[in-house]
Amino acid sequence: MMLRRKKIFIWLTFLTLAITFAVPMANAKGGEYKAVVKHLKTKYQAKKVKIPFVWLARFAVSVVRPAGVKSFSVTIFEDLKFSRETLDEEMQTTMRKSFSADWSPILHVRSRTGEQVYMYMREAGKSVKLAVVTIDKEQAAVIRAKFSPDKLAEFINNPKIFGITLDDNKQPATDKISEQKENVVTEDKNKEQKKDN
Repeated sequence: MMLRRKKIFIWLTFLTLAITFAVPMANAKGGEYKAVVKHLKTKYQAKKVKIPFVWLARFAVSVVRPAGVKSFSVTIFEDLKFSRETLDEEMQTTMRKSFSADWSPILHVRSRTGEQVYMYMREAGKSVKLAVVTIDKEQAAVIRAKFSPDKLAEFINNPKIFGITLDDNKQPATDKISEQKENVVTEDKNKEQKKDN
């Protein structure tokens, strides 16, 4: 009987610890993103816009990882109801409260016409997490992405997806060779014409 109580006590202790540590970890994953989305919905009565096939794009990005992007989320809102005078201050407060000290504010833009952009970033191992909030008139977008800076730099230097170049200025090697051959042939013809004259 005593052994059974001891086992039950150990299991309850283990279960309590597991729940205690699992809940903050579950809340930490994307908690910032969810807090900003919730603020837009509750404070500004924003209506979420459904984006067709975004799940397919997210799956494709997770498989292909173009430009080093590992994952992303996009939430778009419309019909925001806010006061232009207080929006910037309210959003700055919300962003500071939503993002932990690990996150760094790297961009804050407020235009004369009312558009606002907030961007936060943090390191996550070898990756970087990025969160962007844009507000334009009655519309808003909340975007988060995780990417590899090394792969992004590689992509910027040589933009290819599945071996297909995306750079208009760079020609495939076979085109360069045929272009060089054409130049040599043209030069030879020009030399022959000069000799004849």
